[in-house]
Amino acid sequence: MKKSTSKFKRIKNSEGVPLAVATVANDVVILNRLNKRGSDSLFLSWSKNGVDFVNDSQKVTLKTLGKKSEKISSCFNFGVSRTPNGFVLTYFRKGNLRVKDKLVIARSKDMYKWEVKSEVLALDSNHATVVYDKQKDKFEMYRDGLFIKNQASVSLAVWKEKPSLIFTSRVGQFDAGKIKIIGSAVTSEGIVLVYDASVEQKTKTLLQAGAIVFDLNDPRRVIWRAGIPVWQGVVDSKDNTRPIEPFGFATLKKSFILYWITEDKTLIVAKIPPIFREAEDAKLHPKIMERHHGNPIIEPIHGSPWEGEGTFNPAVVEDDEGIIHLLYRAVGNDGISRIGYARSLDGKDFSNRYPYPVFEPARGYGMPDGRVAMGPLSYNPYIYTSGGGWGGAEDPRAVLIEGRVYMMYTAFEGWNSMRIALTSISVEDFKAGKWKWKKPKLISSPKNRSKNWLLFPEKVNGKFAILHSISPKVLVEYIDDLDSFDDVIHSPRPEGPQPGRKNAWDHLLKGSGPPPVRTELGWLLLYHALEKSDTGKYRLGAMILDEKDPTKVLYRSAHPILSPDMHYENDGKPGVVYASGTVVRGDDLYVYYGGGDKVVCVATTPLKKFLKYLTTGNAKSYQLKKI
Repeated sequence: MKKSTSKFKRIKNSEGVPLAVATVANDVVILNRLNKRGSDSLFLSWSKNGVDFVNDSQKVTLKTLGKKSEKISSCFNFGVSRTPNGFVLTYFRKGNLRVKDKLVIARSKDMYKWEVKSEVLALDSNHATVVYDKQKDKFEMYRDGLFIKNQASVSLAVWKEKPSLIFTSRVGQFDAGKIKIIGSAVTSEGIVLVYDASVEQKTKTLLQAGAIVFDLNDPRRVIWRAGIPVWQGVVDSKDNTRPIEPFGFATLKKSFILYWITEDKTLIVAKIPPIFREAEDAKLHPKIMERHHGNPIIEPIHGSPWEGEGTFNPAVVEDDEGIIHLLYRAVGNDGISRIGYARSLDGKDFSNRYPYPVFEPARGYGMPDGRVAMGPLSYNPYIYTSGGGWGGAEDPRAVLIEGRVYMMYTAFEGWNSMRIALTSISVEDFKAGKWKWKKPKLISSPKNRSKNWLLFPEKVNGKFAILHSISPKVLVEYIDDLDSFDDVIHSPRPEGPQPGRKNAWDHLLKGSGPPPVRTELGWLLLYHALEKSDTGKYRLGAMILDEKDPTKVLYRSAHPILSPDMHYENDGKPGVVYASGTVVRGDDLYVYYGGGDKVVCVATTPLKKFLKYLTTGNAKSYQLKKI
C-alpha cells in the first residue's frame, strides 16, 4: 500500500469543545462540551462529509455510577465506538493523583443518554476503545500505554481479566516512538485499530497514523499490521496548538476519516481510502502459527549469575513418556552461554525448571580464553550482537536417536573461532537428570565460521545425516557412526547471509532452524530469512525436502510463516524469531523459538492443515508453492 499524504483540513466549533467522534448510520457525529468555563453541558454536531458540522440542540446527558451528572471538566480523552445495540463511550477522569485516574466506560442506545457501566484504574493508559466480539458475545477493550493491551467483559460492568499485552512500538520503523489509540471499527476484514505515531520536531509536527487488524474470531490475534503510515502529514506547530493529540476516526462510505485535536481545540481532519488493500494482501497469506497466549514460556531470572540476561533459542526433545525436555541457551552477566533445562507435560507450562545449567562449555569447546578476547568479558548486547555473549555453548539443537540424545551447538570462542560441536547423553541419564554428557567433538572446519547445522532426527538411508547448508544449495553429510567419527566436515557454504530466491519474500537466507520433521510429504525444514524491504528482521519460512534425498527441495514457503510482531520478540534484540526446536503432539506442530534473543516462546499449527497448504495452493492463506 502506498503511504497516504493527502491534504488535511482544520475545523473549529466556536460553540463547543470537541470530545469524541463516531459514525452513526451515514453521518459523522461529534460529542461536544459547551464552550463555557466550567460547563458540563454536552451536545452533538452532525455531518454528512465529516468536515462540515451542524450543531444539535437536543441535550446530551452522562450519568455516573452514582446516577449524578458527570463533571466533564475533570475528564479527558473521550472515545466513542459503535456496537450492535448502541454505542460505548470511554474516557478518563482525573483523580487526586495520576495513579488514581480512572478509565470510565459508559453506554448509550442513541448517543443522547449515557450511563456509566464501570470504572477501572487508568494505570499507564491515556486512550481506550471498545468493540463488540460477536463470536464470543463479549466486549473487547483496547487501551494504550507502554503496550497496547486488551481485556474483555461480558456486560461492560465487570472487567475480571487482567489486561493482556498485544503489541507495542517497533524499533527502526515509523512507529518506533510512543503510540496512542485513535479508534477502532469492526469490519468484515477484522477488527481495525488505528493508532497515532506522531513525532514533534522544532516548529512542526509530523502526524502519522498506523493501523493493525485483529482476527474476528480471536480479537487478540494480529493478522495484519501496516508497515508504513496509513496517513502522514506535516503540521506547522505553535505553542498554542501543541500538543496535538489523537481524537478519533470515523468510517464514511468508502473513506476513513482521521481526527486529531490541537491544544486550542481545533480539529485536524484527514480522509484516506480504506486500508484493506494491504489487509486483503495479508488475507491471502495469514499467519498459520498461533502463538501461545502465555508466551514467553521461559524468561531470564533477575539476579541469576548464569541466566539473568537471556534465556532463548531452545532445543526440544520429547521422550517415550510424552515429556517434553527443553534445552535452552542461557546467558548471565558474565556473557557466557550455557545450557539450561526445563520440562513439561503439555508443551507449554515449563515451570519444572532446573536452577543450574545442565551443560557448561569447556575450554576449546566453547569456553573462550579471556586473555585473548577482543572485547569486554561480560554481557554486552551492543558489542556482541548475537545474544549479548562473548563465548560459550550457543543455540543448541537436539534429537533422540536409538537411545541417545544428540546435541549440536555453536562453540563460540570469539569471532575467530565459531565451530559446530556435537555431544550426546544416554536417554536414561537424560530423563533421570544425570548430566553425563560425552566429551564434545568439533565437527566443522576451524577455517570456517559455522552456525545452524542440524542432525536429522532419524537415520536417512541407514546413516546419520547432518545438514550444514541450505544456500546456495541444501547440503547433507552422511556418517556411519557418530561415536567413532573423528573427522571434520568441510562445508563450502560461504559465511554470512546468502542470496535467496528472486521475486520472493526470502531475499536473504540466514540459516536453518530446528531439526527437520518427517511428514507424509517429506522432511519439513524451517529456516530463517530476511525480507528485502525489511532486512532487520528474522522471519521464519518453511520448505519440504525429499524423504530419500533431502538435498532436493520439493516445496518452499511463499511467505514467512512467523514474523517478529509481538513485544517479547522485540524487547531484547529487536525483530527476532529464532526457531530451534519442534515436536509433533497429537495433530499439532509445536515450534519453539527464541524471541528477541531474550526469551523462549512457542507457537503451534495443525500439521495436516499446514501440509494441506502445500498441496492445495489455497490463495486465502499462507501457501507453499511447488518448485
